[in-house]
Amino acid sequence: MRRPHRATPVLSAGSLFTTILVTVWLLSTAGPATASPVSGFPLPPPPRVTLDDLLPTPITDDEFFARPADLEAYPPGTVLRERAVRMRALPAALVPHTARQFLVRSTDASGRPIPVTATLVLPDAPWPGGTRPVVVYNMAIDSLGTRCTPSYRMVHDAVDIDVPPMLPVLLAHGWAVLVPDHEGPNMAYAAGPLAGHAVLDSIRGLRTVAPDLADSPLAMTGYSGGAIATGWAAQLQPTYAPDVQFTGAAAGGLPADLSLLRATMNGQLGAGLFLAATVGLAREYPQLLDLADPLTGVLARTPLKDQCTIVLAATGVAMVPVEVFTTVPDPFDDPRVRQVLDDNRLGGQIPQAPMYLYHGSSQVFLGDEFIPESGVLALQQQWCAGGANVTYVPVWGEHLTAAVAGAPGMLDWISERLAGVPAPQGCP
Repeated sequence: MRRPHRATPVLSAGSLFTTILVTVWLLSTAGPATASPVSGFPLPPPPRVTLDDLLPTPITDDEFFARPADLEAYPPGTVLRERAVRMRALPAALVPHTARQFLVRSTDASGRPIPVTATLVLPDAPWPGGTRPVVVYNMAIDSLGTRCTPSYRMVHDAVDIDVPPMLPVLLAHGWAVLVPDHEGPNMAYAAGPLAGHAVLDSIRGLRTVAPDLADSPLAMTGYSGGAIATGWAAQLQPTYAPDVQFTGAAAGGLPADLSLLRATMNGQLGAGLFLAATVGLAREYPQLLDLADPLTGVLARTPLKDQCTIVLAATGVAMVPVEVFTTVPDPFDDPRVRQVLDDNRLGGQIPQAPMYLYHGSSQVFLGDEFIPESGVLALQQQWCAGGANVTYVPVWGEHLTAAVAGAPGMLDWISERLAGVPAPQGCP
């Protein structure tokens, strides 16, 4: 039986800003204990934030997303649930299509079994001869709430905000499009290895859901947060999923090294998404909670932990640095933080598939103000040194406009790979 829809709590701009300011004030003025204004006796410090405090509110109005039992009994990529759906969210819903959603068993960064959902969308227009190609589209989810995941938004929301709106563009090419919910069930935003596993296991599940596409040419693309999933899926494929073969993978605006974002996002206008990524990483690596100030739990228990990209990005106007919420002056110097950043830095393994990287560059015009180009250039050098074929294309624009400026070149490159044209050598 379907439960009544319960909307995700949404904060107004005023209440959002007030929540942040009050929390920052509490954090900056709190000592080890405070005195009761009535009795004068010391009060114990508030409890430390726990993983349960930080986890998102589960979806309760759509039973398809419920966690199955006995996940450990199945190998990665096993389809445990599927259903036919129609997309409701515009603009992709305007394209005549059929769609299936499915849930597979995947693996988190620590090797534990997790459920991952995905949506396969096929345009109704016939493919002109041969097997219809498949493009894995890793959306930039960049969110903390479970109702922000693509498979939920597609069937429950009226509009799906995606800049640029790549899903209808990919469908207009006649390709089948697989959209994995690559942040996993706990919405672990920015956790690269988990995202890579989720993408690769979704592709394995595709073969069960649509066996006629099992041998289709396969390409992959994603921008920004979606580029994290794309880069990690390509890098992990040779060891985690050697049974999956890509003709090519394209990633734009790629945060290849999260440690670089301290200088460009932390305590600046990008601080909202930087803090959201910190929460996402703490959900996947709970050892980071050892550094959290006890009153961080105040923020963890607000609706902020269930918000989507726009609200989280808007909190950047407060320009609150992550140091405000830690018990140490410089959390980036803590060995636990350094280890998590190292574990989520691309370049440690070499992708087999040809890679296409594009990025807003000051060499052309403006440049990406949030994601340093230096991280992508270093990644290209590292992958090329290991024998990969990696093309890098600098494009005009800052982070958002570069997504639009780089899309035509990315689409042309993917089209050629799916058509069987060998990738040109991209390494210097």
